[in-house]
Amino acid sequence: MIAILVALLSGAMFYLSQGLDDIWVLAWFAPVPLLWLAYGKQPMWQVMAASGAAILASGGYILQLPYVPPLFIIGPVLLLYVGMFCAAIWFARFVHHRAHPFATLFAFPAFWTACEFLSQLPSPNGTYGSLAYSTMSAPVLIQSASLLGMYAVTFLICLFANTLALALRAQREAIAAVALGVAICAANLAFGLARLAYPQPSTVRVAGIVDESIVADAWRAHALPDALAVTTAYAGEIREAARQGARFIVTSEGGMASMPEAQSAIIAPLASASRETGARIIAGFNSDHPPADFAVALDPTGTTQRYDKRHPVPGLEERYSPGHTSGSLADGFAMEICKDMDFPSTIRSDAANGARLAGVPAGDFGVDGWHHGRMAIMRGVENGFAMIRPAHRGLVIASDAQGRVVAMKKDAPAGLTMVVTDLPLGPGPTLYTRIGNLFAWLCVASTLSIAILSMLKRRRAGATVPAQA
Repeated sequence: MIAILVALLSGAMFYLSQGLDDIWVLAWFAPVPLLWLAYGKQPMWQVMAASGAAILASGGYILQLPYVPPLFIIGPVLLLYVGMFCAAIWFARFVHHRAHPFATLFAFPAFWTACEFLSQLPSPNGTYGSLAYSTMSAPVLIQSASLLGMYAVTFLICLFANTLALALRAQREAIAAVALGVAICAANLAFGLARLAYPQPSTVRVAGIVDESIVADAWRAHALPDALAVTTAYAGEIREAARQGARFIVTSEGGMASMPEAQSAIIAPLASASRETGARIIAGFNSDHPPADFAVALDPTGTTQRYDKRHPVPGLEERYSPGHTSGSLADGFAMEICKDMDFPSTIRSDAANGARLAGVPAGDFGVDGWHHGRMAIMRGVENGFAMIRPAHRGLVIASDAQGRVVAMKKDAPAGLTMVVTDLPLGPGPTLYTRIGNLFAWLCVASTLSIAILSMLKRRRAGATVPAQA
């Protein structure tokens, strides 16, 4: 009965924190009942059954999305996820029974962080599903990502839960380990408060534009006059944003139609708007022949730069050839497209060029607007840049380099949705930008070290004592 109650409690907290409900605080407590159960005398099969059921519940929100991957695709992914989490709980119990409490303190957070990192390296969906994203609504707790990347946030969530589970077991020998866990979590909070309090004197007035009516026209455009009508309409909306003071204006992903043989004529209204208003524009385009999902950056000097989406959505965008060029622009600006922001290494390579403000044309599935948008916000925290992300069928989000949402508006089902706001420029490349995923690799190494030490200690403890003469 206790194992069932634990599974229900942890499962509910995982579901509410990981999915569309966004009750972030529950993510920090969700593993606690399972770890508490693992550190007791409950049979291992009950601990594993409770762990598997609880973590499986965390992915239940996927059923609420308009696009649910086929079972043959999502099934193996869920099985891997459940298997890794059960292994992490088993490992925590194994170390708890055989090693020093300090090893137990780090066993679960290091193991789960290593699993997340290694499983997401080859994934076509990047870091989607990471525990770290559950806490994006609490910027004060995620600032460590600017030092060590998003996996530091995953580690801290697991460390907090493990510290609390050890404290609930009230074992005297674990007091020092519990104190260390509390100290690390307190240090993370203090760093977050300090980073959020840092002054941000330099701002740029930005605008994000989504017009669902024009997007629909763009997808029906198969002749030059139709495509030109779309960019002309957007040029008018860009001028309106510029009249409100915007100097960096971004439209949604794929919101304009492209025809390679007439591309110069199609972007002419946008180029004219940029030149006349002095605004830099990032415009999202789609093309049928050849299939392409790309953005064009235009600045008042007449310079244009094309950027092709580097990570098309699996199952939906195979017709697009992935891009291979950087989205870096001059003067600390950058452009990316939607799913590219799910891949930390992709964005870090651009951020290293000095990005302080990124324009991200995007498209979502409606109900997942914030769920996907927060992944993009994490890239800004990791790399020190602010972001304006207008998403077709999603949210128009302006966020600063600390992950705070400065402005946000849900796009209307038809017509114009526009956000115009002053957005602080980010500080630029962070420690994480420079060292990359070093912390995640240290978690891999730490897991192996803890495992080896625990096995060696077991052998010493089980060695036969020589008979005395």
